Amino acid sequence: MRKRLFIWLLLPVVFLASCSLIDDQLDAEGCPKLSIAIEFPEDTDLLTRATVGEVPAETKENAINSLGIWVFYSTTEGSHAHEKVGSLLVNDIKDLPAAGGVRKYSLSVGQTFMLERPEVDVFVLVNGASINSNLTENSTWAEVNDAMFGGDNYFSTIKPVTAVPDGGLPMSGVGMGLTVGGEEPFLKVPTVSVGRAVSKLRFIFSQMYTENNTEEEYAIEKVVLDGNQIPESEYVFSPNDYRIGTDYISSDLEIPWPNSLALKYSETPEIYSYAGQDGPSYERLIKDGISSNQLSHLGTYYLRESDKRLTGTVYYSITKNNITEHKEMSFTMDKAGDFARNHTWTVYGYFISNRTLQLGVSVLPWDKNNYTIKFNNETLQVVQKFTVDRSTAADVVRVGETNVYNVFLDPKRACRGYLYVTTPQGGKLVIERKGSTSSLEAFTVTEEATIDPTHNGGRIDILIDRNRDPEYTKDPTGSTITLEFKAYTPDGDREISGASECIDQIYRFYI
Repeated sequence: MRKRLFIWLLLPVVFLASCSLIDDQLDAEGCPKLSIAIEFPEDTDLLTRATVGEVPAETKENAINSLGIWVFYSTTEGSHAHEKVGSLLVNDIKDLPAAGGVRKYSLSVGQTFMLERPEVDVFVLVNGASINSNLTENSTWAEVNDAMFGGDNYFSTIKPVTAVPDGGLPMSGVGMGLTVGGEEPFLKVPTVSVGRAVSKLRFIFSQMYTENNTEEEYAIEKVVLDGNQIPESEYVFSPNDYRIGTDYISSDLEIPWPNSLALKYSETPEIYSYAGQDGPSYERLIKDGISSNQLSHLGTYYLRESDKRLTGTVYYSITKNNITEHKEMSFTMDKAGDFARNHTWTVYGYFISNRTLQLGVSVLPWDKNNYTIKFNNETLQVVQKFTVDRSTAADVVRVGETNVYNVFLDPKRACRGYLYVTTPQGGKLVIERKGSTSSLEAFTVTEEATIDPTHNGGRIDILIDRNRDPEYTKDPTGSTITLEFKAYTPDGDREISGASECIDQIYRFYI
């Protein structure tokens, strides 16, 4: 089974005879058992483990401190209407598996269940204390299904949760009407995945570094998330994207800019704006920007899910010649429902020249496989710089300790390089050869490509080959070139600056 960042619930059912419960094994009398195998996430290498499209979690966001499982008959009629099949609560940390481990638990079941193989409803709750859950092993189907959490202290905008609580983040999963299949004595029901019951919101800011930074001073004053968007209560279990109460918290969430937080500088702040890359790549980009003092992190907020299209405002100021202008700019999600449970939302704002604040909003699933994105056609976004696929070259040799690499072409095939560019969508990336006249004649190179972030995440493949035209008769041995990139707007009228960002490692191609 593939390990995930979350719990996956496997339910193989073993039926033999009757009676009491012994953990992880059948008792001496061979009573009917519902055997539950749970795999827990590993704490290491999270950024490389998430599926494309997912935003990987922090170690604390994966912490599991308690576990509750309830299994009921699905039927709403007859003597077994929503009858409990079995339940289990695990609150002792020593009874939970270590990160990356698997632990088996067993529930006693009745002979009738063994014979009927009814459809079942399975509920799983992790870290129930984080939402003050009062569910017990004796809770009924209605009590479990209708369980809610709310109030000021539990992931609201009144008393915001800005760090993972000691009890962890609430996670839940539910499977309704699951069919009991398999063959005796190893019966089973389908997998139930468990995800977080809250979503994450964070604010990131930066400003462009230029030689004239002293002429203007930019400042973020505060960020306000509008009221009447986060519900006063939320259901613990939801078989759909969101399941909330009917009332909303009326007050705004106001986040002041602390005096201790400086607005960081970046020579290329636009590269941190989300542009369609996969979740782990974007998370790595943001983390690297924060750790390298390119980005200012105003804070992370864990909130109850919402069916609303979240909106808010950034209040900022620009001071020049001792005159301060106070301004504001609103931000909004793409559509209602983007802040359903288990999503992460990043608001990124950065100041560029011409006294302008740019705001980008990204909504990514927290370990899901879909995402929402709006593309900006005003800037060049290079998600991953030009890289040579070493397997397509005869040899690639690094020059000393520099970032220069000599690439020797395979005489029988083209060398392939690639990079990921996501904006301007519909624009053109032009690739130019640089070298002596004789060397330029000796090579052929992919000359241009359309920038399309919806195709392979914006990947652009570039072929570098020797001139194979029959009319080219010169000896190309020793010929060498490098590559240079330029980008143009979709209409082709304007060259976009920043094409140097396409190159980090310098490749010299040799024949």
